[in-house]
Amino acid sequence: MSTSPEIIKLKQLVEDSIPRKIKTPADFVYLSGVIFERCGETISETTLKRIWGYIEGYDTTRFHTLSILARFVGYNDWDDFVKENVIDPNEQSEEIMQKCIYTKNLKAGDKLYFTWFPDRECLVEYLGDNVFKVLESKNSKVQKNDTFVTAFFIEGQPLYLDDLTRDGETYAMFVVGKNGGLQVVEKR
Repeated sequence: MSTSPEIIKLKQLVEDSIPRKIKTPADFVYLSGVIFERCGETISETTLKRIWGYIEGYDTTRFHTLSILARFVGYNDWDDFVKENVIDPNEQSEEIMQKCIYTKNLKAGDKLYFTWFPDRECLVEYLGDNVFKVLESKNSKVQKNDTFVTAFFIEGQPLYLDDLTRDGETYAMFVVGKNGGLQVVEKR
């Protein structure tokens, strides 16, 4: 998956320009078609899936491919995009602009639904004191009836589960959406 700060920003700009989160196979087909319509150039769905981290692939992305995406969002090519979007590798802080749900704003019994790549889903119930119980889990190592502690859910960021407990056994920490973060976070 492409994880340089510039590529992460480029992917966000692409999603903002359509506007649509790219998270399912149909989204990659759609994006490939829109790129062809706007730019007259082709990027395969498979290449897009690799860039977005939906499937495992190469650790690098070709300049030509990045240039197509840069043109898609209004730049001349990849070099032009990088010049205009210099991201300091030493910068250690950043404002989070994605959707965020804080547990301090929930009440016991509230339910949250979240997804992450490639096709994982979870429905949890808030028990209070930052503790959640898994009600439903699909394609995930997190299982029904597991409990965990967390303070917030942020789209686009990994979810860190503290004190993940299963069948009376507690694990120190578990990460959900390590590559690509949570794709959907919503209160149900």
